[in-house]
Amino acid sequence: MSQVKVNNLSVFFDDLMAVNDLSFQLAAGEIGCLLGPSGCGKTTVLRTIAGFESPSNGEIVLHNQLVSSPTHFIATEQRRVGMVFQDFALFPHLSIEQNIAFGLNQLNNGARKQRVRELLDWVNLSELIDKFPHQLSGGEQQRVALARAIAPRPTVLLLDEPFSNVDIELREVLARDIRKLLKAENITGLLVTHDQHEAFAVADKIGVMNSGVLHQWDSGYQLYHEPHDLFVADFIGRGVFIDGNVLEDKRIATDLGLLENHAKQDITAGDKVRVLIRPDDIVHDDTSSMTAKVKDKAFQGAEFLYTLELDNGSQILCYAPSHHDHAINEPIGIRIELDHLVVFKT
Repeated sequence: MSQVKVNNLSVFFDDLMAVNDLSFQLAAGEIGCLLGPSGCGKTTVLRTIAGFESPSNGEIVLHNQLVSSPTHFIATEQRRVGMVFQDFALFPHLSIEQNIAFGLNQLNNGARKQRVRELLDWVNLSELIDKFPHQLSGGEQQRVALARAIAPRPTVLLLDEPFSNVDIELREVLARDIRKLLKAENITGLLVTHDQHEAFAVADKIGVMNSGVLHQWDSGYQLYHEPHDLFVADFIGRGVFIDGNVLEDKRIATDLGLLENHAKQDITAGDKVRVLIRPDDIVHDDTSSMTAKVKDKAFQGAEFLYTLELDNGSQILCYAPSHHDHAINEPIGIRIELDHLVVFKT
């Protein structure tokens, strides 16, 4: 059974379109993410699901109940939805125990304390139960905010850029914590972020948005290997596009040579196309007769990300182990390993 259904949602603020005809759904216990650049409308979708904004068109259904449409509205507090904000929104005058227990007034004192301690154990903060928010780090405050939102056992939890105020090194840890906790509590979650690594770490399904439009709703794997359009292909992962021509035998002629056409896109002989080449499609191989010149490089610990220039001036990206430390303008051998060919007609 779907816990969240968004059907043909549009949201306008006066004459400004924030969201345009957007649809997706999440099953019970599934975690979704709306991913896109700042200003793309993803937070507006989240706020409309929560009940802070109203749809101009379309509808939102939670737990098989219509909660929002242009003619129907159920108040936020009646939606059984929890929310985690990017600024934590903890009560500074309350202890950590009191913050988490804030929404548990329906429980007796013993049950309330037990629930708080259970959640503090989950987020590894049991020793901080008597502390106050200003005594905690940013990562610890975000864990408390998560525990507080989950404490009343909402059916759906909405997370608005939950890692934006947290140090980069803590984001991966918090992402794992959030996913683990939502799965343990069987809570349906929806995250919004502009960071694809956070989306991949947390979500089962990801929706890529731009300018109010949902371009693709899919798994992270499908978004990376089978993007539906140029925007998704360019936004997800790293890569460059090179021009190609489809030949009679369906192979594609490019600056990298002839590429076998095992793409799922519908292309025919004579079509002009753009081919997506990712860094992991280009293998550094000193024995190869094909070479490219190093134009830039970025050290990333275990590997370098090289920007390489082909003979005609086209540029591609390539990962190589970091002990292969080549100089700028040095030619290096490369070969192509394309397991997923992604092409778009021009």
